[in-house]
Amino acid sequence: MRPLFLQNRFTRLQKLLLLAIAAAAVYLAANVPYLAEYFFARGLTRALSFFLGKISALLPFSLYELTAFSLILGGAALLVGIIVLLRRKSFCRLRLWLYRLGVAALSVLIAFGVLYAPLYNRLPVQSALGLEETVLTEEKVYEAALGYVEALNALSARMERDSEGNILPSLTFSETAEQLNAAFSAQDVSYFAFYDVSPKPVAFSVLLSYLGITGIYFPFYAEANVSTDVPPYTLPVTMAHEMAHAKGVSQEGEANVVAYVLCICSENDYIRYSGLMSAAASLINALPQEQAEELSSLLAEEVRREYRNASEHYARYEGWMDTVSSFFNDLFLKANGVMGGTRSYSDTVRSLVSLWEKLQSS
Repeated sequence: MRPLFLQNRFTRLQKLLLLAIAAAAVYLAANVPYLAEYFFARGLTRALSFFLGKISALLPFSLYELTAFSLILGGAALLVGIIVLLRRKSFCRLRLWLYRLGVAALSVLIAFGVLYAPLYNRLPVQSALGLEETVLTEEKVYEAALGYVEALNALSARMERDSEGNILPSLTFSETAEQLNAAFSAQDVSYFAFYDVSPKPVAFSVLLSYLGITGIYFPFYAEANVSTDVPPYTLPVTMAHEMAHAKGVSQEGEANVVAYVLCICSENDYIRYSGLMSAAASLINALPQEQAEELSSLLAEEVRREYRNASEHYARYEGWMDTVSSFFNDLFLKANGVMGGTRSYSDTVRSLVSLWEKLQSS
C-alpha cells in the first residue's frame, strides 16, 4: 500500500493538463528565435540528437520503418480494442486506455518540441554556407541556369552509363555518406552539428515511392532515412538533404540549398553530377517558358534522356497514396511555420544564383 501522502496526488485529468502545459511551454520557447538558435539548435537539441544518433547507428536497419509498421499495427489493435470495450460497456477501462493514449500523444509532442520544432526558427543557413545576398532578376536566373547547364554537359561527357542511359554510381551508399560527412565538416561547425551522420537505406523504398517520399528524417532517433528506389543521379542530393536535417536544418527549402551547394562543390564527379542535375532542373523550371525551352534544348542528349527516365520512374507511382501523402506533408510544414508548405521546396533559386556568382568570382 502506498503512503497516504502519495495517494491520488493528481487526478488523470490534472496529469494530462500538466503535460499539455509542459508541451505549450516547450513550443513557446521553441518559437523564440534566440532560444531556438542558441539554447536548442546549438545546445539541448544537438546534444540529445548526438546521443540518439549514436544509439540508432548501432543498428543496421531503419528504426523509423520498424516504428511506422508498429504504429500501424498498434493503431489497428487499439481501434479494435476500443470497439470491443464499447460493446461490452467497459467504460472505466476505456477511460484508462484513452488516458494512456493522451499521455503518449502529449509525450511525443513534447519530444518533437525539443528534438525538431526549434530548428524551424533558426538563423538562415545561407550565411553558414558562405552565400551572399543577391538581387534576383530574370537575367541573373537565366545566366546562372546557362552556367549550370554548360557545367552539367561538360561533366556528363565523363560519366559512365547503363544501357538505359542512367549514370553508374562510382560510390556505394556508405561511401557517398562518408564523402558528404566530410563536406559538412568543412562548413561552419558552429551552425551544423559537429558529429557525423549515418544515413540508412530504407528496406521498403518502393512503398515510400508510392507515398511520393524519397527520404525522411526521424528526429526521435536522429535517423536519416534514404530511399534507394530513386533515379541514380538523385541519390547523393537526397542523402545530403536528409543529412542536413540531422545536422540541424529543418526548413525543407534550406535543406535543399545545403544539399545542392555541398554536391555542386564536391570534388567527386558522381556527387557533383547529382547537384548539377538538380540545380539545372530547378533553375530551368523557374524561367519563363521560352527561355526554359531554349536552355532545355542546350542540354546534352544523354542528360535529357536521364531526365526523361526520372520522369517515367516517378510517374509509375502517381496515385491517391501520393496525393494523400503530399496533402498531409503540406499540412505538417504549415503547422511548423513553413507558410509556403510544400512550395517551399522550390525556394532555392536565389541561393543557386548566389552560389553561381560565388563560383564565378572564386
